[in-house]
Amino acid sequence: MTFPLIKNATFGAKLLTFMLLLIFGLAFSIVLGTIITIINGSDLQDLKNLQITQIISGVVGFLMPAVVYAMLVQEKPWNYLGFKKIPTWSLLGIVAMFTIIPFLSLVTDWNDSISFPESMSAIEEQMRSLQARSEEVIKLFIGQGSLFSSLLIIAALAAISEELLFRSVIQKALIKLFKNAHVAIIVTAIIFSAFHMDFFGFLPRMILGIMLGYMFWLSGSIFPSMLMHFANNATIVILYYLNTRGFIDIDAEKFGQTDNILVIILSLITTVAIFITCSRFSKRQDLFIRQD
Repeated sequence: MTFPLIKNATFGAKLLTFMLLLIFGLAFSIVLGTIITIINGSDLQDLKNLQITQIISGVVGFLMPAVVYAMLVQEKPWNYLGFKKIPTWSLLGIVAMFTIIPFLSLVTDWNDSISFPESMSAIEEQMRSLQARSEEVIKLFIGQGSLFSSLLIIAALAAISEELLFRSVIQKALIKLFKNAHVAIIVTAIIFSAFHMDFFGFLPRMILGIMLGYMFWLSGSIFPSMLMHFANNATIVILYYLNTRGFIDIDAEKFGQTDNILVIILSLITTVAIFITCSRFSKRQDLFIRQD
């Protein structure tokens, strides 16, 4: 098979192709998940249905649009998606996912403490309710499922499918559109966070998205970002799992939280230092000044 399957597509045609694939993938994943739930004769809160719908969402809603898009309009689809050798230095990104935790906890608390004006109290209540339901689903998923299935679906599948969609496709498209990698990385992180539909967790997730975006841009390989994403999700899964089984008394949502301002500042400085170090090894050594 020779690529691209659609020859001589303009940037506008490529963008339209991707949007149609994404809309179809998301819509079809919802329909397929609903049909399977009805066939199983159970509600959406059943563990088996949760696992199936999560897999369908990841594969059909995120992974498939990205891969099919690359095959349709890119000459070297696998290279375009970032399936390249992992630079050894890029593994420092995994360390950064842990050094950022104290600072991220501060941002999380601030984001969660945001209160809407009285006139928008109904909207805030709905958002709080949506956030609570999402947390309940995660706790149910991990609490009743095995550690292996939780790591596979919540950590591995999410890391692979979301990085291919947001970093490999959307971020690359926005870099070409804006002619500015830094703007594209930030906008992609905003879209990435918005997709999770969690206003009170928007900022910390956006920061993580920026970190993932810069690592992909610096390394040229999608694997470091996938590993970083997996490390973040896997840590949460393991903490939730051990907590619900009574092995530890650590709240996953409070992990790394501290009131020590020095630790928080060091957290941010260390994380930035890691990315500056990575930029020195990268071909894109002018991390903070390069504009294309």
